[in-house]
Amino acid sequence: MAFPPFAAIITAAGRSERFSGGQVKKEYLSIDGETVLHRAVSPFLALPGIQLVVVTCPPGEQDECAVALGDLFDHQSVPTMICDGDTTRQGSVLKALDLVRKIGIPVAYVAIHDGARCFVTSDLIIQTLATATVFGGAAPALPLVDAPKSIDEQGVIVSHLDRHATIGVQTPQIFHFPEILKAHRMVKDNGKNYIDDTEIFTDCGYKVGVCMGERTNRKITYLEEIPNAKEQIEQYLQTRAKGLEAKKAHEELERAILESKETT
Repeated sequence: MAFPPFAAIITAAGRSERFSGGQVKKEYLSIDGETVLHRAVSPFLALPGIQLVVVTCPPGEQDECAVALGDLFDHQSVPTMICDGDTTRQGSVLKALDLVRKIGIPVAYVAIHDGARCFVTSDLIIQTLATATVFGGAAPALPLVDAPKSIDEQGVIVSHLDRHATIGVQTPQIFHFPEILKAHRMVKDNGKNYIDDTEIFTDCGYKVGVCMGERTNRKITYLEEIPNAKEQIEQYLQTRAKGLEAKKAHEELERAILESKETT
């Protein structure tokens, strides 16, 4: 297929509360020598047509996010940028979409992908992009193997869903860029809590096609899903503390030098 120009938004602005109680973001830890975030981004940079990558992160963590991305910043032809996220995933995606528009690099589609979904393959991105060119929006999905039920607020089953008409949707979710930006702006203040971007897109009257997902394309959610996670977190916290101390000492030295110059 001919690859249309597209951008990738990687969402990594959450606090990883379920993973580590918010101590360290799961995207900053490593699997087989590469951070979760690096693994989530690199397959996009391997594809023709990619024009821009925007990674969202918690405010104040741009330096840590940059360290997790590592050598991806050295890509010669595709800019990789970091954008402060919002208090919700929806808000973070809108900020990233606005940044894509502001930068002005021409793109026809945008892929929105979970930064913790680090086993995505280039083949899956290609399939999803191809589906998006047909429908305007697309998402990889898998048929459910468990029996889906609907429950009430007390956790009691109230209805039995048809498993054959129900799917589990993954990311990347890929959309025609003007429409997904318009859709996010339309729903910004409607008070609804959206699960993902396909719901926003279809709520605004657009279509989302589905392609076959991959079982391996899972999202890191719990501590046991990363080897040696506890040891990595401990080491990360120690390294971060040392870095903050060094930064503080450097700032104090700069301040003392400036004060010395002002008194002479």
